Formats: sequence, C-alpha cells, structure tokens
Amino acid sequence: MDELADYLTNYSHVSEESGMRLAAVYSCIYVLSSNLAQLPLHVMRRVGDTVEKATDHPAYWLLHDEPNDYLSSYDWRETAQAHAVGWGNSLSKLVRNRKGELQQIVQAKAYGNSINTLSGRLYYGFNHPDEGIQTVSHYDCIHIKAFGSNQRWGKSPITQHAEAIGLGLAAQGYGLQFFQGGGRPTGILSAKGALNDKTFASLLDLWKKSKAQLQQDTNKTLLLPADLDYKAITIAPNDAQFLETRKMTRSEIAGIFNVPAHMINDLEKASFSNITESSINFVRYTMMPYIMKWEQELNRKIFTAQERKAGYYVKFNVKGLLRATPKEQAEIVASGINAGYLNRNEARMLDDMNPVQGLDEYLISVNAAQQTGKTNKGETDE
Repeated sequence: MDELADYLTNYSHVSEESGMRLAAVYSCIYVLSSNLAQLPLHVMRRVGDTVEKATDHPAYWLLHDEPNDYLSSYDWRETAQAHAVGWGNSLSKLVRNRKGELQQIVQAKAYGNSINTLSGRLYYGFNHPDEGIQTVSHYDCIHIKAFGSNQRWGKSPITQHAEAIGLGLAAQGYGLQFFQGGGRPTGILSAKGALNDKTFASLLDLWKKSKAQLQQDTNKTLLLPADLDYKAITIAPNDAQFLETRKMTRSEIAGIFNVPAHMINDLEKASFSNITESSINFVRYTMMPYIMKWEQELNRKIFTAQERKAGYYVKFNVKGLLRATPKEQAEIVASGINAGYLNRNEARMLDDMNPVQGLDEYLISVNAAQQTGKTNKGETDE
C-alpha cells in the first residue's frame, strides 16, 4: 500500500488534539469519562458504627451537584477525566474563603499547565479558563494523573502511543482521499471493435443513458449496447489490506485505553456472554483504578487532617455500573428481604418509592432464625 505508506509521513507527529480526531480514540476517552461522571459522588461521615451522608459539609453539594456557577458535577468530572486520559493530567483548583471553607472547584484547561518546585514546596502553573496562568498551591489543586507518570506529572496515552494512533490517522486520511476521488472503479467497459471519435461519443452517450435508466429501474438490470463489454472488478488486495489495517488499529487503540472493544462499537468478535463478562471486567480493571485515584486525591485535598479524623471521606457509588437486569435486580432485592438485611421500605426506596407504614420490620426466614434452646435427638420443641 504505497499510498498509505506516504500518508504515514504526514502523521508522524500526533498531538492530543489530532489524536482525538480518530474515532477510536475519541470513543475510548468518551467511554472512560462518561462512565466516571455518571457515578453518584457523596461526602460521607463515619460516626462510630454508622455511616451517613454529610450533607452539612460545604464540599457535599459542590461534589454532588455543582462545583461552580457554570458547570454541573457531571460536566466537571467528565471534562476532568477526559483531560486525564487524553492529555495525561487534569487540574482542578479549590477556591476557599478566609475561613478555609471550600467555595468553588474550577477546572483548568487541558493544556498549558505545569508543576514546579519553589523553596522545596510544590506549586502548579494553573491555566485558568478565563484568567490565564495562575500559581496555585499543591494543597489547593486536585491533580488526576494518567498511568506512566514520573510521580509528579502524568504522560499522555496519545503521545505515548503516537505510532499506533498515527497509523490510524494515516489510514483514515487515505480512505478520505480515496472516496473523495470517487474510489476505485467497480468495473471496466471495453469496446469489441475499433472506435473513431464519432462512434466513441455515441457509445459514451449510450452508456450514460443506460446508467441513468439503471438508477430508475426497479429491477436493476443494466442493458448494454452490443458493441460494449463490461467486466466487474472485485476489491483489490491492497484495499482489503487497508480495511484490515483500520480494524487492527481500532482494536489496538481499545487495548491502549483498556476499554472492551464492544464499548466502542467494535462488535466483530462480540457475543452476548462475553459482552456481559467484559462489562464486569471493565468496572473491575478499568474503572476502579481511576475511581481509586479520584477518591484518594479528593480525600487528601478536600478535607483537613482534623476532618479526616472526624470521619469525613468521599465515596463514589459504583453500583450504577454494576446494575443488573430488571429480573436479576428483583431477585437480589427479594433475596435481601428474605435474608433479613433489607426491609421492604428500604427496597421501595431503591426505586424512589415512598415508604409505607408497617413495612419497616425485617423479615427473617425460619431456617435463619436464631435458636433459643437445645433439644435432644428425636425430640421436638412444643
């Protein structure tokens, strides 16, 4: 494929912006970002043996609903995660009042940020979306890094795998020019005898009329003049190799981002059983590492040491990603009620239904009930 090889020289350097133009890269980043953004995020507090939502903490509504005046919690987390998995680093500035209470969370631009050391202390060059570069303390900046960091600054997966993504961009560009140029001809017309200018023009006119009739005719039968012979052309081996290159690149990019192929609409080798299993593995092995990064960074930056000692912490609810089918969900709830760790009003609340009087007691199976006395063999309790 000489033409495709020529295109590789045009895509030898791949940036985050150019990499995002490749559909497989865009799809992977969207999957990782949207799945994290859709998870409920709460500030919790552990008091003794009980755990409750800490709605009285200033950070609760910022993290759960609205980090600032122009972003929802979903939009902020989706954007921040996209910066982390696309550009390698995501910075969010914590804006506090004079009392040290959290007032806003501001997301930096994807580019133009840096981390520096001054007098032994870390600080960030924070590229504010409206105010340009600002100096922000290490303790007031949420920093989510991609894999492959040097402990302080993450590396972009796109630039780390520029060759693979560049190949995909090259194939995409080659295909665009191929089809813009009309593509390879599907057949060849040849005359059975010698032609002069007059007969050539006449046959060309007849061919155009035959094509127009073919487009209108419902039976799609092409009638050719007797002096013309038509030979169909199948797809050339080079073009077949081009299609295989597109497939291989899409699968390879899904592997780079550790995203199951079916989640970016690559269903060639997918089946119902392996899609179910790969979806579970996606939560365990792809999303959970990112969730742990977010939780640990938020916990150590949002709360003071005293607040952490008081039991405050941030928690993502991953049950949304592991939600079963309606039938399986009903079986799980019924099992919880029968086992006695879920009452019927709690089950109603799972579906946003109001509690009903008299359904707060826990039902315990007779077989699971604790025995109060012993009986001899062969005897029964009365």
